[in-house]
Amino acid sequence: MYNGLFINSNQSAVIATDNLQNTNNQLGQSLNELSSGLQITGAWVNPAGYEIAQSLNATSLGINQATSNANNGNSLINIASGALSTIQGMLGTMQTLATNAANGTNSVQNLNALNSEFSQLSAEITQIADSTQFNGLNLLNAYSAGPNGGIAAVSAFSFQIGPNSQTSTNQISVSIQGVAASLLGLTNASGSVTTALTNVSLTGSTASAGNASALIALSAVQAAINQVSGISGQLGSYQNRVTQILGNLQTEGTNTQAAYNNIMDVNFAQEMSQFTLLSTLAQSGEAMLSQASMVPQGLLTLLK
Repeated sequence: MYNGLFINSNQSAVIATDNLQNTNNQLGQSLNELSSGLQITGAWVNPAGYEIAQSLNATSLGINQATSNANNGNSLINIASGALSTIQGMLGTMQTLATNAANGTNSVQNLNALNSEFSQLSAEITQIADSTQFNGLNLLNAYSAGPNGGIAAVSAFSFQIGPNSQTSTNQISVSIQGVAASLLGLTNASGSVTTALTNVSLTGSTASAGNASALIALSAVQAAINQVSGISGQLGSYQNRVTQILGNLQTEGTNTQAAYNNIMDVNFAQEMSQFTLLSTLAQSGEAMLSQASMVPQGLLTLLK
């Protein structure tokens, strides 16, 4: 408050100017928020809120990429599962051929014809195993020397399914056994189909010998069917897990984004109400400043 009238100092105009400046500053901030859609347009507006929002945004971006990773992992598993399904169907056909060949009514010529198809299917299984890929990564044809000269054939993949670095909670590992014919016990390591207990053929030098070979082949094919079924079942469990992870990531991502928006995004209804009030105050302030500028002129009447 002040008392008196002064020519050199117009306190009414000073107060009106300060109020108008404050109103214009708030009006400018309101316009900034409305035009940007953000209630925190910079760290200076709300340092603590800005820091929390940026952390939430980083987490949201990580979740989005983790979701993409999980989807890619699911696609990889789907491709491998599809190839295994095809191989399983081929093994079913090979079982039919071996069952046919084990029947004592076949001649040597019959067995040779059955064996030709059997061998082609065996070769095609290896072809599928060698050509099944995702993004250039081989899925079903891992070969490596195992202990005691055996073959350990497993393709291993890691999916980053979380935005953090702790591998125990943010990564899953997927292992897929190789299914080339030699790994399924249908051929020797070189891929040839010959008559020996360690290899599979439907033929023999005589029809009776062929019958015995067919039984060996039938046993090997049945073992291969069980082996592929086990691999497919394992992939199915991976698929279920990835599906659950995707659902969790979607929920987490939605909630994280909502928290970020709640901090950063402007409430348009509320801000428009504030903008209207400030606009009215600015117009009123301009009018009052004009009136305050006229106050010193009242002193002229005292000088007459």
